[in-house]
Amino acid sequence: MGIVQRDSFRVALITYAGAAIGYLNKVFLFTNFLDTDQVGLANLMITISLIYAQVAALGSRSIITRFFPFFHDEKQNHHGFFFGVLAFSSAGFVLATLLFVALRKPFAWVYADSGPLLIDYALYLIPLSLATLFFNLFESYLRCLFKNSIPTIAHEVILRLLITLAISLYALGMISFPAFVFIYVLSYCVPAIVLIIYSLRKRLWKISSVYTPLFRRLGKIMLVYGLYSLLNNLSGFLLVSVDSLMVAGMLDLGKAGIYTTMVFMTSVMLIPYRSMVKVSGPLIAGYWKSRDMLQMQAVYSKATSANLVVGAALFMLLWVNLDSIFHFMAPEYKAGRFVFLMLGIGKLFDMSAGLNATILMTSKKYRYDLFFTVSMVIFAIVSNRLFIPLWGIEGAAFASMLTLIIFNIVRIAFIQYHFRIRPFAWRQLPVPVIMAIVMFFSGQIDAMPHVIVDVAIRSTMAAMLFLIPVWLLNVSPELNRMAEETIKRMIPGKKDT
Repeated sequence: MGIVQRDSFRVALITYAGAAIGYLNKVFLFTNFLDTDQVGLANLMITISLIYAQVAALGSRSIITRFFPFFHDEKQNHHGFFFGVLAFSSAGFVLATLLFVALRKPFAWVYADSGPLLIDYALYLIPLSLATLFFNLFESYLRCLFKNSIPTIAHEVILRLLITLAISLYALGMISFPAFVFIYVLSYCVPAIVLIIYSLRKRLWKISSVYTPLFRRLGKIMLVYGLYSLLNNLSGFLLVSVDSLMVAGMLDLGKAGIYTTMVFMTSVMLIPYRSMVKVSGPLIAGYWKSRDMLQMQAVYSKATSANLVVGAALFMLLWVNLDSIFHFMAPEYKAGRFVFLMLGIGKLFDMSAGLNATILMTSKKYRYDLFFTVSMVIFAIVSNRLFIPLWGIEGAAFASMLTLIIFNIVRIAFIQYHFRIRPFAWRQLPVPVIMAIVMFFSGQIDAMPHVIVDVAIRSTMAAMLFLIPVWLLNVSPELNRMAEETIKRMIPGKKDT
């Protein structure tokens, strides 16, 4: 767990720096200088490109995480493993692009009335998806080599600074909106280029293949695993993005702009979880190889405790300051208040469920996860179709929350039954209770005249009321130990005591 803690902490710091830039971009600049339908376009282009890239990858990201330990050999260039994966995925991208071109007319029919901007800029999805595909592949490969910082810097910091530049140029009237979209798409190509150059300069990858009997022995297994992973990952992306796509199709792109902005605002909660998954994935795959279930249970439970505490704290701090955040946004975004609440609850449960997706997808029972995911996608589509006409964007948020909670309960029960490991412990139960109490009482306090003073005082009070009892209850021993070590380093004369 030391590797996980050290690397995930470093990755989390970089990601939080990127999140701050991301909040500046999407919560303040986008909402004040773009119309809601333009915000919807910018956000949904990324959503669709992620789905496009998943289809093109043909499960390659999961293949890298699951099978790289078997090919790991620096002297032999890892037996050409990554070169083979790149070739496989490139062929997948060609097939996915042909499929995309074939589906342009149905796509245009769905969004003709509600999202004409999506149709106008549809061709930009091709280079955007190619860049996403290559970034994902190189990120997964570097993650297996425990090179986590460079991909995080490229995606979380460099990319977002480029987006800041693009929206700033548009806000100052120096470029038109079409030019902004062009620079926006070009910015997403930069992280992939950075990782390719870094991998070549560090000689972590060579453009050559090396034959090995491992390919003949594991090739069919990898192909089957990749196809299952493709269906599972695609279903997973649909599971978390179908609400945004259906809001755009059933309502309009402006409502989708508000909804996807709330999605982004809650995404900061997932930073610790995503950092943990990036570092833990290769370790979990190694534990399956050695059948070390004790270590897997330890990582599983520790990740859950840490994610629950940090996620709850972030959700609470965002909620108690939501009025102050809305103060800096265009007035129409206030309609997203309860969207934020329901999405936040769903994501808190999702990240608190720990590493169940990683554990299940790297196990021999990975096929079952496909059944669960497809079932939940169907449930998400039906529930969105039911609740969006009733409650609009709040109906989509309710459907998303319900889907995430049910989906994770099913996964947790399956893993506990088959592998005898579980994420939750009784000591974690007070965390959501304390969070809810602090959120409720904070809402009873009137806003202070100056918004910055209000944020500072409200955040400090909420953090103390939450963190002190959580620390005293020792909900996450790992976080307590990290906090105590940090305090010792900050106090002179305490380092060696």
